Amino acid sequence: MSLSLQIEAASRRLGNRVVLRDIHLSLAQGSFMVLAGESGSGKTTALRMIAGLDRADSGRISINGEIVDDAGRIFIPAERRGLGMVFQEFALWPHLSCLENVALAVPAQTPKRNSVALDLLARMGVAAAAGRRPAQLSGGQQQRVGIARALAAQPKLLLLDEPLSSLDMETRDRLREEIRDSVRAAGVSAVLVSHDPADCWSLADYVAVLEQGVIRQQGSPRSLWEAPQTAYIARFTGALGGMVVPVVIRDGKAVLDLPGVTLVLPGPAPTTPHARLFWREDAVTPAAADTGVTAEALSADFEAGRFRVRWRVAGLPQPLTGYVPIPPPLGPMRIGIDAGKLFLFHDDGEF
Repeated sequence: MSLSLQIEAASRRLGNRVVLRDIHLSLAQGSFMVLAGESGSGKTTALRMIAGLDRADSGRISINGEIVDDAGRIFIPAERRGLGMVFQEFALWPHLSCLENVALAVPAQTPKRNSVALDLLARMGVAAAAGRRPAQLSGGQQQRVGIARALAAQPKLLLLDEPLSSLDMETRDRLREEIRDSVRAAGVSAVLVSHDPADCWSLADYVAVLEQGVIRQQGSPRSLWEAPQTAYIARFTGALGGMVVPVVIRDGKAVLDLPGVTLVLPGPAPTTPHARLFWREDAVTPAAADTGVTAEALSADFEAGRFRVRWRVAGLPQPLTGYVPIPPPLGPMRIGIDAGKLFLFHDDGEF
């Protein structure tokens, strides 16, 4: 398999602090990776190392099979790595028109550079702004120009540093579609840094999640959703909950003993006496009178076309929450709990 990017055992220190530790990543040609994590997780440092703006203290980074950083033995500077870069703050030349911004990035030997630049602006939906300067555009329009300029350089790899975070929700949604379609049409591989799960669902072929400088999980968006490996990844992918429950192990599996039913949870069992319980929003649903678990519906609140229901269940310290299309009557009832959509994680004391 041909790789656009390969990172092997890369680490980075800032003073006495380890920012990245033993990072291993690979990206197939033509694929889109989202490098996710909260603030301080190390994701921007990882992007800067790929870009050549920071050096790895150990390990190796290769782009399209060429070693660009080998911890001091080899280091190819940013301008010679053949990258396109899109920044959060747009970074357009303010004294040039949008067309000039993009045309200057087109390789010098390319015939009709202005026509190529105009085609890219049209692909990003901002051809009408070709003669205007960046200050005359909205933030979303400026970011479209920035992406067109990055693609104009015909990069080996496109790097995007939280390019949507400063935009309003509607603009972000539209621009995600344009980024995805334009990058795929160009046949370029891309790495986008983000703390927004929507970027993973809308853009990524592959996701790597950083926590405290370590990659805790990587794989397809679906694999992260189906089997999150940490509490942060569970929350990041939309799981509910986080209540602390006692860990009971039977036959090597963690179980929850509830009135009338024993739930065997998927995945490896925590090794601590207590763990945090998370679940998918459709893991808890009303059940027939002679099935499921005895519960009490405490509330049913309308939220965006459905109802958020809270159920009290004996043996659990906090209510379970679920979303249903029709609100159940409040009071005693039976509920079904899908054990395959429950997750237990080590209790780190933070929530």
